[in-house]
Amino acid sequence: MLCASIVAVGALVALLVFILKPNKNQTGEKQNASAGNVRALRKNWKGWIPFVVIALVLAFWSVLISLFFLITVWIMRMDPKPYQREIPYPSDLAREEAKGPYIWLLLSPFLTVPTMLVATLFLDFNSPPNQRVLAALIPLVFHLPLLFKLNTKNIFIYRHTQQVILLIALRAGMASIALSIGTYPGDGLWLFFLGNGALWLFGSLWGRSQAVHKDCWWMKRKGETIHPPEAKPVETPATTNEPQHPLTAPKDKPVIEQSLHTFRTGTLEERKQAVLALSQLGEVEKF
Repeated sequence: MLCASIVAVGALVALLVFILKPNKNQTGEKQNASAGNVRALRKNWKGWIPFVVIALVLAFWSVLISLFFLITVWIMRMDPKPYQREIPYPSDLAREEAKGPYIWLLLSPFLTVPTMLVATLFLDFNSPPNQRVLAALIPLVFHLPLLFKLNTKNIFIYRHTQQVILLIALRAGMASIALSIGTYPGDGLWLFFLGNGALWLFGSLWGRSQAVHKDCWWMKRKGETIHPPEAKPVETPATTNEPQHPLTAPKDKPVIEQSLHTFRTGTLEERKQAVLALSQLGEVEKF
């Protein structure tokens, strides 16, 4: 157990160095960084502290689950480039593309569940935690193509892809726990089918509904907002020489009679409009 913990700590440090290592192409820019950038970098380091602590605790159970947790956190903390907090209203095409991964989540159990059950056949009561976690993580190979969607520049699609990855990570974590809670790996299959079944159904339908309605929970967690659709310009009627006023009388009557009828029966604002119309027609004196 001590050796496994030492390996976990070394792997975590190496992963953090890789994640936070500055880009070689930006070395000169980093050297000339302002005090504000330095503070932002320190804040980024501090933001990792809680996750590193959790990963170290998980390492006492399994090194694999600890690394898997950190990789998931890394992916969820990524931002698209160029980054902006004010996101344009997503188009129908972006909505359809964001909806696709959730459809895959609904269909993927036909591949992932049999794969995990086959991997479980090679386990016994003497299997160490890392082997049991590995059996739960093997089905993730079917989800690897989703990572290519993180190359998109559309923030709406990007955030929904991250949200899908989070749902997949929760399912994989539930499967790892299910294979580890009993003496035999099969003792926890009830938790796998109940827990993963709930995540499968709820997560897929919930995420797909958000994509359809052009919403995203993870975007809100990131403090990002979607611009409402641009309002269409109101078409104003062509100006004419005829007086513009509300008329409550039948339209087949002359304009003067309509104005008089409005003045007698209309509201205060309608009467003012009627008087203005009669003034334009030169009928105020007669009235």
